[in-house]
Parts: sequence; structure tokens; C-alpha cells
Amino acid sequence: MTHTQVKELVQALLDAPSSNPTVKEFAQSWLNAEGTPKQAELTKQLVSVAEQNIALIDETIGFAGSELATQILGAEGAANLLQHAKDIKAKGAEFCDCPGCTACKHIIDLKAEIA
Repeated sequence: MTHTQVKELVQALLDAPSSNPTVKEFAQSWLNAEGTPKQAELTKQLVSVAEQNIALIDETIGFAGSELATQILGAEGAANLLQHAKDIKAKGAEFCDCPGCTACKHIIDLKAEIA
């Protein structure tokens, strides 16, 4: 994995509307540290951050069926997310497929190359 590829994944974490503020802050710190020893230190933490912040599909289903999801996404948005999550679980998905979780999954899959 090249530095450019890692940078693209970190940028995807930052850009994903579904990434939580902690992930966005980490990603921004990583990008701000470009070319410094601090970036190398943060790179060592990248897989751990991804593992801690990827949502299992059952977690997504639980969220989508909650009152909180309805408040955040509206009734139709929550219902659509719930149906989508159930559909991808039925096809064998283990994780949420939102942009943030997808970036986390790519990072986890490349663990040996990043660490």
C-alpha cells in the first residue's frame, strides 16, 4: 500500500458524512501531519481507529430502527436505512456499507500493509 492510497482512505474517513467527530478529528490530524514523524505515529493508530469505529450490520439495523434514527434521518430516511441494512445483511454483509464504514473496512483489510 502506498502513502497515496493510505492518504485517500484517510481522506475518505474525513469526507464521509457518516464518520463520527472523533474519526473526523483523527483523520484531519493525520492529514495535517503530512510528511512529519507525527504522521507516522498516527498511521500506527489508524487500524485501531478503524476497528473501533466500523459498525456491524446488526448495530446499523438497531440504530435504523430507533427513535434516534427517526429524529436524525426522518421517518422515511430511517425506514429506508433499516430496509437497506436488512437487505445487505440478507446478502451476507457483516458491516454497514456507509462511506465511513466502507473506508474503515478497507483500512482493516489492509492492516498488514498499513501497520
